[in-house]
Amino acid sequence: MYPIKDDAYRKEIEILRILSEHREPIGSIVIGSELSKRGFLLSDRAIRYHLKILEERGLVRGVGVEGRIITDKGLEELRRALAYERIGSVLTRYLSLAYRVTYNLDDESGDVVANVMVVNEDYKGRIIEVLKLLKDKDLLPAPYYRILDGGEEYRGIYAPEGKVVTFTVCNLTLDGIFIHSGVPLILRYGGLVQFIDYKPVRFTELIAYEGTTIPPLEIFVYRRMTSIMRYIDSGSGLIPANLREIPMEAYDRVKEIIDVLHGKGWRGMVAFGKPNEPILGIPISMDRFGLSMVGGLIPSAALAEIGVPVDIFAPHLIMPIEDMEYIV
Repeated sequence: MYPIKDDAYRKEIEILRILSEHREPIGSIVIGSELSKRGFLLSDRAIRYHLKILEERGLVRGVGVEGRIITDKGLEELRRALAYERIGSVLTRYLSLAYRVTYNLDDESGDVVANVMVVNEDYKGRIIEVLKLLKDKDLLPAPYYRILDGGEEYRGIYAPEGKVVTFTVCNLTLDGIFIHSGVPLILRYGGLVQFIDYKPVRFTELIAYEGTTIPPLEIFVYRRMTSIMRYIDSGSGLIPANLREIPMEAYDRVKEIIDVLHGKGWRGMVAFGKPNEPILGIPISMDRFGLSMVGGLIPSAALAEIGVPVDIFAPHLIMPIEDMEYIV
């Protein structure tokens, strides 16, 4: 097994990590429960599949009906994987996901980066209400979503009984569109933008993506620092957003792409800066311009604000936009 950061590898390393934390053999039920706490929503069948692969590689060993334990070879593999993980960052993973985007502007098809949120099934109606509200206020990066009911599975993600899993489009998809259109970019910050009278004023909080191992916008959501619903009601509030820097030579091309996306219902633009000028109070590097967009986890933040318990896994996977529904 090599340190290639694909989805299967991440899941198997996490299983090894869980096994390493237990002295006694554990079964797939315990492993599944621990995986779900860490953002991996797998069915029992999927867990058994990955355990079989790990056992074939000699990384875990079965102990009768009691379950499995990690082997010395598995511990060594885990140490190598964690060392590799520590030298990476959120930024590396985000740009890797963006690069895998294949969404085509012309026929509106292809793969996008998706965020995942999990809530109790009793709140399913509220999810759709919030998504429509955000769309109407131009706060969604893209007007698409998909919901899995309890017991359903999609692309290796399993919705636990009593829960619903919702997929929405992450704004990293736009970064992917820019990249594949020949536009280089630097994802600089995640933060909170203050709006007054429906107009963006300034960043009030910032966390640099370079070097961090924690997704910045998730921090603001879990700390209940956003005020999206207040913005919707009054025009004033704090909205989670990202800031990118782009070479000034790509200014016209970026504007052209945004106009095309806007015509297809994509929104979430906070501010489009000018070359060599600050944007929302943040200085921009020489010969670049700033571009700020609403964070794709804004549905999760809005649900949390109205008291809906939500688990956030963002960004989480690549999926075809054809598998999602258009929000009307």
